[in-house]
Order: sequence, then C-alpha cells, then structure tokens
Amino acid sequence: MEIIKTESLSKFYGVTPASDNISIHVNEGEIYGFIGLNGAGKTTLIRMLLGMIKPDEGELSLFGKKMNPRFNLWNNVGYLVETPNSYPNLSVVENLKVYYHLRQLNDLSLLESIIQDLKLVKYKNVKAKHLSLGNKQRLGLAKALMHRPQLLILDEPINGLDPEGIVEVRELLKKLARNGSTIFLSSHILGEVSKIANRIGIIRNGKLIKELTNQELSEQLIKKVVVQTTDNTAAIKYLSSNNYAAVINDENEIELNEKKAILQPENLSRILTEAGFPPKQLYLFTEDLEMYFLRNIR
Repeated sequence: MEIIKTESLSKFYGVTPASDNISIHVNEGEIYGFIGLNGAGKTTLIRMLLGMIKPDEGELSLFGKKMNPRFNLWNNVGYLVETPNSYPNLSVVENLKVYYHLRQLNDLSLLESIIQDLKLVKYKNVKAKHLSLGNKQRLGLAKALMHRPQLLILDEPINGLDPEGIVEVRELLKKLARNGSTIFLSSHILGEVSKIANRIGIIRNGKLIKELTNQELSEQLIKKVVVQTTDNTAAIKYLSSNNYAAVINDENEIELNEKKAILQPENLSRILTEAGFPPKQLYLFTEDLEMYFLRNIR
C-alpha cells in the first residue's frame, strides 16, 4: 500500500518554487530519507504532507485518501517538524499527558512506554524549560511516537542528540518500521540517513533530482583500491605491464578503480609483493552518502 503519494506537487513563494513538480511514492513499512541543502525545499514538502500549507499545484494522498478539508486520518500520523515545541513550565510527563488527552488516547501504558523508549525516565518530572537540547528533542519525539502512528514524518529527528541518543533513536525507528510503521524523514546528518533509509530522495532548488533504493545507491557509489608502496612510481609501471590501470592521486597514493582490483585486492597485494613492492597499506575506499550527495548536486 502507498502511504504517501504526491503527483506533480508544487508550492511557490512569489515566482520562486519551493517545491517544483515533486512526485514521490512511499510504501508501507518503508523508511524514506529526504535530503537536500538548506533552502532546497525539504521542510516545505513536509509542511504540505502535514496539511500545514496548501500546494499551489498537484495532488497529495496519505493512506490512499486525497488531502482535502475532509481528510480525517490525522490520528494515524505522528510528526516532528524543525524545533520541537513544548509547554516550558510543564514537566516532561505533564507535557505528554496534554498530548495524551489531545489524541484522545485511553491506554496509560502508552505514556509510560514512550518515556521508557526515549530514555526520559530520570527527567519525567523536570520542567521542559530546564531540559537540554537533546532531551527536548527526545520529548518532541515522544509526543510524535506516543500514539504509535502508522506514518511518522520527521524533520531533523536527531538534532541535538548525543551519539548514544542517535543510536537509540536509529534503532527505535528501525523497530517501528519492522512493525509496519512508515517513516518519512529529512536530516542533514547524511551518514545516519544511509544507515536507516530503504530509499533516498535528493532535492535541489525545489526539484527532486534523484531517487534511489539502498541497493541502487550502493551500485552508484565510487569504489576504488588505494595502495601505498615503498616506490609507487615503479609499482605503477609494473601494474601497467600486468594489465592494471592505476594512477597516482593527490596524496601520492596508487588508485585503482577496476572491478578486478576491487573484487580481489588480495591478488593485487600478492602481485606487488612478488615484484618487490610490498604494500605498506592497501584498502578499499567506498564513497559515502555525503560525498555522493555533494557530487550529484554540483
């Protein structure tokens, strides 16, 4: 089932398109990572998905129902957009109780469970205004997740979290997806997106310029073997005579991007050692999502 579907969705501010003809389809149980530079249009799309702003052109559906004034499935949606808001003079548990009643929930175990899941037990009686940035983010996530929504829309969900918190939230989102929740998230921490997303969309100047699965991403990442020997100039000549295409990079290292070198680096090491050029170092370099992203937006 398609949980999110947009067709030629556009939003203009004056003559400037913040979202320009965007068509995306997000399936049930998917984690969709939406990435782009600041001002690329990520938050504009998220606000349209949440009904906060109205698109100027195109169509939008959630759970197979078109977004319009009669749309009534908001209790199936959880969200966190930009800075998490809370009542500063209320404690963590009091803030969550407000949302508990607003959502018209009737199972108090949900409240206790989300406090446990987001590691907020020791802060449950602390006023929101006294929380650290990371714990304010945890509280925002707790409000988004407490009612166990089928769809989660998250804008920078790990902002302000420490490394331990990032790992905890990553594992929690993976668990939710395994249990059938659909997650649409944007983040500028691209390494985390690559660890969690099943599919990734890249937006630039309001346009969706690339959309690919994890497998497709893996196939498009630059891979190469990097070697350092005691005499790189002589080693390159020897490799060329053995049908290896090699170059010297800016760091004065040998680089090979041929498939045979990437798939069987042990053969490369053996050949160099037998020829009197034993590698001082040899490793497989794989481009990360951040480098891939920057290469594709230029």
